[in-house]
Amino acid sequence: MATKDKLSRGLKIPPPKPSPVPVELFGHVTLVEGYALTGFTGCHALVYLRDTPNKTVAVLTTEVRLQSLLETALDTKNLIAFLGVKLTNPPTPRGGTWIVDVYSIDGVILYGGP
Repeated sequence: MATKDKLSRGLKIPPPKPSPVPVELFGHVTLVEGYALTGFTGCHALVYLRDTPNKTVAVLTTEVRLQSLLETALDTKNLIAFLGVKLTNPPTPRGGTWIVDVYSIDGVILYGGP
């Protein structure tokens, strides 16, 4: 921990990093994969974004209720909105690397059909 004495000698302490900003994005679920692993229990889903053509992102959740909504969206092909933060170093439940942006989500809105 830096003391006042060290600060007066020119040691600079970087400011704290800001908290990630939550976003709300809209799209259609194209895949849901569930996990029951030692290090991760939950699911990820791929979402084809509505407002950014040709862009797919992944969403991660450990919440069963959100997984159920994602599965329903996959089955019905209805539009969803998800709320969450973009991860800078997302976990990879089965190893490997992500080739899409990954969001940790805490909310899903499932819209009805036309």
